[in-house]
Amino acid sequence: MVKSRLGYAILALLARMPSTGYELSGRARFPLGYFWTAQHGQIYPELTRLLDSGMVRFDTSPGPGPHDKKVYSLTVAGLDELSQWVTQPPRTAHPGRDDLLLKAYASWTAEPAAARRMFGDQIAGHQERLERYLEDWARVESRHGNGPPPATHPDFGSYATLRYGID
Repeated sequence: MVKSRLGYAILALLARMPSTGYELSGRARFPLGYFWTAQHGQIYPELTRLLDSGMVRFDTSPGPGPHDKKVYSLTVAGLDELSQWVTQPPRTAHPGRDDLLLKAYASWTAEPAAARRMFGDQIAGHQERLERYLEDWARVESRHGNGPPPATHPDFGSYATLRYGID
C-alpha cells in the first residue's frame, strides 16, 4: 500500500511513461507542477518505498556516465493501487498539493463508473460551497454599499478569502 500522496503522484507519472528518477523530477515540475509540488530530493526516497512495496520496478540501461541508469515503471500492483486511489474522495487540499487535480490527472487508470461517481460527488460539494461563498460575498458587499470593503476594514480579509474561494 502507498502511504504518501507523493507516492500516488509518482505512480500517476509512471502510469503514463516509464522514467528515471531524474526524469520524474522534471515531470513533477511540468505538468504536475501546476497543481502538485515535489522537491527533487523527495523523489528518490519515495521511489525506494514504492520499490520495496512492490508498486514499481526498474530496468537498467546504459547511462551517460560510468553507472547504469534505472528506468522505473509501474507493476500491476502499482497500477491497481493507483486506480483504486483515484476513485476515493480526496483529502483536503494543501498549498501546492491538490489531491482532486492529481486524481483527475490519473483518472484514466480507474474504473470509469467509479471515477464518474467520485468526481460527481466532488462537483456537487464544490457547487454547494460556491453557493455559500457567493451568499457570504453578497452579505459582505451589502455592508459596504454593494462593493468591496476598504482595505482598512476587518471585512476586507473575509472579502479577499471569499474571492479566492470563488475563483
